[in-house]
Formats: sequence, C-alpha cells, structure tokens
Amino acid sequence: MNRPPSVPPSGRVEGKRYMPGEKAFFQRLEKRHQRGRIGRLFNLFSVSVAGLALIALFLNVANEAFGTIGVVNTIEPAALTDGRPLESLKNEELAAILLEHVGKRLRVLIRDTISQVPNEVFTKSNVAEIVGDPDVDPSIADELLKSVSLEDQAALLAKYADKATLRRLTLEEVVEQQVIASFTLSDTIFNFEAIKAKIEGPILDDYKKRERLDEAEVAVIRFYSWLDSEFLSTPMSSTPALAGVRTALIGSAGLMIVVVLVALPIGVGAAIYLEEYAHHGLINRLIETNVRNLAGVPSIIYGMLGLAIFVRALAPFSSGLIFHINFEAPTIESVVERIAPNFAGALHYENGAIRSEGAQLDEEAAQQVVDVFLRYGTPSLTMQGNSSVAEMADSLADALNMTVDVVATRASEPHDIEVRGKTWRFDVANGNIADEKFDALMASLVRINSFSPNGRTLISAGLTLVLLILPIIIINAQEAIRAVPNTIREASYGLGATRWQTIWHSVLPAALPGIMTGTILSVSRAVGETAPLIVVGAATFLLTDPTSPFSQFTAMPIQIFQWTARPQGQFADIAAAAIIVLLALMLSLNAVAIVLRNRYSIRY
Repeated sequence: MNRPPSVPPSGRVEGKRYMPGEKAFFQRLEKRHQRGRIGRLFNLFSVSVAGLALIALFLNVANEAFGTIGVVNTIEPAALTDGRPLESLKNEELAAILLEHVGKRLRVLIRDTISQVPNEVFTKSNVAEIVGDPDVDPSIADELLKSVSLEDQAALLAKYADKATLRRLTLEEVVEQQVIASFTLSDTIFNFEAIKAKIEGPILDDYKKRERLDEAEVAVIRFYSWLDSEFLSTPMSSTPALAGVRTALIGSAGLMIVVVLVALPIGVGAAIYLEEYAHHGLINRLIETNVRNLAGVPSIIYGMLGLAIFVRALAPFSSGLIFHINFEAPTIESVVERIAPNFAGALHYENGAIRSEGAQLDEEAAQQVVDVFLRYGTPSLTMQGNSSVAEMADSLADALNMTVDVVATRASEPHDIEVRGKTWRFDVANGNIADEKFDALMASLVRINSFSPNGRTLISAGLTLVLLILPIIIINAQEAIRAVPNTIREASYGLGATRWQTIWHSVLPAALPGIMTGTILSVSRAVGETAPLIVVGAATFLLTDPTSPFSQFTAMPIQIFQWTARPQGQFADIAAAAIIVLLALMLSLNAVAIVLRNRYSIRY
C-alpha cells in the first residue's frame, strides 16, 4: 500500500485521517478476529450449558419415571384367578370378582367409572341415563340404580367399562395392591441386589409393623415403568401404582380447544385492525404499546383477573347455570312429592294437574305453594339462589293464606330451625297447618333455594388462558401481516379489489404461516401454565372426565403440581412420568409450528 512519504504509519496527519498503514491495518484486523473468536466461544459455551441443562433435566426425569418397585398384595391375584394372570381374564370374570368381594360398593364404582350423568343427579337417574345407552337391558332401563340387583350392576360394569378399568378396580378394591418401595433407574442399574435385600428386609418389616400384619409377602420386585399405555388411559387414583393422567390429558385438550377457538379469531381480528385499518397516530401507538406491555404481565395476574370476571362476575354463564347445566331445576312432580307429607290426605300430580284428595290444602292453594317452590328453586339471570329468608317465608305464607313473623334468634326452641348459619323462628298465625309443618316446608324451600353458581369450570380456565396469550397472538399476527409486501396490496387494488377483499384473499393467505406459528407457540405456553389454573380453581383430584365446557376439570400442570406436593415417594415417580407426557405434548406442538412455518412460508 503506497502513501505519501509524509504520512506516518498511524494514518493521521495534521488533523486528517488517511487509510492506515499495512502494519496498523493488520493489527486492527487481528483484534477484530480476536473479538470474533471470543464471541464464538461465548456462544458455544452458552449453547453447551443450555444443552447440558436440558440433558440433565431429561435424565433426572427419566431416572424417576423408571426403576424398581416392591409390591405387597392383601390378596394374591393368583388366588382369585386359579393361577391365571389378571390380564387374561374377560370383563365378565373381572366383574364377577368385584361382585364377590366389593358387593354394595358396586354403585360407587359405577358412578366413578361409567356414569354419564353428573354426580349430583346420579342417585335420581335411571340406568339408561347413567350408562348413556337407551338400548340397555329393558328390564332395568327405567329403574334407579339402587333398585337394581348387584348381579345386574356387575353386568353393567362388565358391558360398559373397558378391560383396563376393570383390572385397575380389581387391583385397587380387591387385591388392595400397595407399592411399599420404589427406587430410581440409576439405583436399579448399579445396586439391584442391595435394593432387593432392602425391600425384602427392613422395608417389608416396617410395612408389617405399620399395618399390624403378621404375614405379608412381597409379590413383585421388578423393573417398572411408571409411563405406559395404562398410565395414559387411567384416571387419577389415591394409589400411585394405579394412577393415570387420562382426566388431566382430556382437561388440557379441552383448554387448548377453548383457547384456539376464542383467541385465534379475536387476536387475528385485532391485528388486522391495527395494521390495515387503524390510523398510525398517537392513539394507535398507545394501543400497541399497551398490548406489548400486557404480553409481559405475570400469569398469576391473569389468574386473578379470570377469578374476578369469569369465576365470580360471570358465574351464571361459566357454571352453566343459565343453561340449567350442572343443576337440576325442580319440576311440578318433584315439588308435589316434596311438600305432600306436610299435609293430611293425598296430594299428587297427574294428567297435567295437581290433585288434592282429602288434604289440608285445596288444589288451587297447592298450585300456589308449588309456584313458590318453582320460583325460588329455579335459577335465572337475576336470581341465583340464596334469597332472603324473610322474602321466602312471606311468599309461602301468602300462598297458604296465613301470616308469619320471621324472627332471627339464637335461642333453642322446639320450632327453631337452622337456616344458613342462623337460627330462625317462624311465628305462624291463622294458619291451616301446624307450626312444625310450616317449619318443615320452609326448611325444604331453603334447601332447594340454596343453589349457587360454581364458575370454577373448564370454560372459565380456558377464557383466562385466552387473556394470557391474546397479546402474544396479536403481536405475532401483526408482525406476520406487516411482513407481507405492499406490492401485493397494490396489485390487488389495481385489479379493483376492495380493502377487505385484499386482506382476505391476498394478505391473510400470505401471512397465515406466521400467524399459525405464533398461535401454536402461544398455545404451547398456555398448556404449561399452572398459576392461573390454580387461582381459577382447577381440581387437584378428579376421577371423572370433563364432558362439557361447564364441567369441573384438571390439567397436566395441576396434576404434576399436586403429585409433587404429596409426601409419598411413588407420587414423585408418577409426576416424573407425567412431566415426560407434558414435555412430549409441548415438543409436538413446537414441531408442528416449525413444519407449518417451513412448509407454507413464502419468500419475497
């Protein structure tokens, strides 16, 4: 490199800067290369640390999810099956074992496994409604389950329960299988003989002493995987070895459906408005700034917002109360049956009318009493139960053409009754029924009026998660729409398309890969959230699957949280298995997002 003789190697002369000399140039180049190497080493170190942390996480979880267990059975399965394994028995044989050893608890097993009706109406539903099959045996279809013989109850279990459920019930209710010890995969690999001696020695002795058993044999000492097909298809159980994640998986799937159906159209619609319609002025910039700030709000704050709005303020909707879901509204027949014992003579309902045969109440007065019960026992948007005791007492007294003085008291008199934590006395005058009969009617009216909406349902949790991820979906959709070149819009306008036609037929198809990728990643975040679901009220122990958006629910993160909080070591093992399931679900969602992005992305 040639330079004037008067230019020094530094490249500076009289306040002016020239190209550096060859030596200075290579010195500076070497420094830049050195900084680049340091940056690459730092990046490699960061990636290595992250990879090692991920590997350590997977190894730790896998170490807990697999290992060795020691099992004690109260009754040996071979004694029940003449030496045959339980897996080889048919449904009828398993049901016969349950019939022989469980007896009257069959109704409870039917309620917890095959019942298709809510628990609160289980005892009032007939067999056809319980099993959800109108073609059930006609001889028992219209009967209440308590009126059906135990043999027929066992037959219902054999027909409508799957084999895995019957086998689990047999192990849990008859064999009473207990896992007395569990050891990790690493212990199993390196110390199996020591583990075996420990289980057969002090652990078994301690179990016999704790349970006050003279004899107990270890039925199984073997390698065991807490994660298998039955773990995915079995509901929760108080016995770790028999517990599964089916109910939690269904709950998580229901939450995902609610989140996608609600958040996607709202989020994309908001992004379209902000990018294509709104004027890019101060107000629009303020809205965008707030949306981006909301994306960083802690998730538990959204849980508190969901508790205030969806669980409490909108409880009649989120509980299904306004749709008469999860609530059995009283009918004329049920009310007449309820009030009839309080009047002498016969009071019944037939052919669409109330009949009074020798009762202390004529048919017109009986209809008025029934109307009072129907009014205070049927929920509406404006009346959700827990009405004033004085108001109900006055309405009932008017229907009976009598007067009543409602007195709240703490004294203990023969006619005082407990109503909502207080003792009430009804001083009745000019009545055609005795005081104690009026007290009984009022107590009955209070009971059917004491309904309150429970908004801790799947729809409440889903809408709370919608609030959580909505800002993220809006931001991702905005970026995807903004990435579409203006030339596409201009070409569409040039062909005579309107603004909406341009958005619908040109902009959205081009932005769809980015929108779907952002949505799936947002949903995968929502699937792993725990704090909002705890605040909203997800169940920690649920045996029945959610059947509608207004059902009680649990989810995978809640189930894992509940299991890790239990003191028994086996619950930590099944929590590790559940973590693997949740990680697989989230990785699958992320893989789908990557495939969609690569397959449908458009390069301009």
